[in-house]
Amino acid sequence: MRVFAIHEDEIDKNNPIGMLIYYERSNHFIIELCDFLDEWNAPLLFASFVKKGLFTIPHQYAKLWVQERVIPTGRQNIGMILKNAKLTKYDECKLLWLSRGKSSQDSCYLKEVKENEIPEWLKERQENNIYESFPYVDGRIICLLRNDTAIEVDLTKCMDEVPKLYSVLKNERLLSTLTVDQGGYGITFNDNIFIEKRILIDNGVILPIYAKVFDAFAKHSIINTTEACEILECSRQNLNYFVKQNLLHPIKDSWKENVFLKGDVTGNV
Repeated sequence: MRVFAIHEDEIDKNNPIGMLIYYERSNHFIIELCDFLDEWNAPLLFASFVKKGLFTIPHQYAKLWVQERVIPTGRQNIGMILKNAKLTKYDECKLLWLSRGKSSQDSCYLKEVKENEIPEWLKERQENNIYESFPYVDGRIICLLRNDTAIEVDLTKCMDEVPKLYSVLKNERLLSTLTVDQGGYGITFNDNIFIEKRILIDNGVILPIYAKVFDAFAKHSIINTTEACEILECSRQNLNYFVKQNLLHPIKDSWKENVFLKGDVTGNV
């Protein structure tokens, strides 16, 4: 992860107007704007967000802002440009940093921020980011937030803002592809259907249980094949026999080793 402060001298020469966060593995950009901005002094692309009181800019729009500031891949002499920049391949983040994020569209520019220099307001805002999420039942999912809150979300309530969810709710296989987006700013289905954190929280119901409870449950109650054999003092062959006889019920059997609930092992065999 790399973090850049977004500066705009016409607003405040000393303090940034926001932070640009780059996640290298997924090549995703997120922009967190300072909440003192209004629709008139925010970058034009984000004015509509700020007008609604939204200061976290989703990655698809943050990427558009970045693309305004880097040389496009279709540039006629792109090969020579990359060679002069000592790049072996096109890299948006490196090209962005080479130009310090400057653009003819505005007077914004970037300064890289070290991890220990990340402002407290950004850390506090990220406290309700998602660190885990999983399908539950009947089109509902559970999201565990970094601030130790657990919420249940009925995905049908999110369909107005994310119409593509209709295909997810009709297909259990697609539902099972749920992953947390990098940084915890949302979740993704099938690598292309994104729901931002704000939509999930707005439509979620806080559960009367701490998110850490799920961690404790996983550590105590979920065991693999080796652990199950040790508890039952049996071989893997015997364990497979118990599964075939419906005495044991793996909660996940797509791995090289099955995964069981500890109580199912100790209570049924």
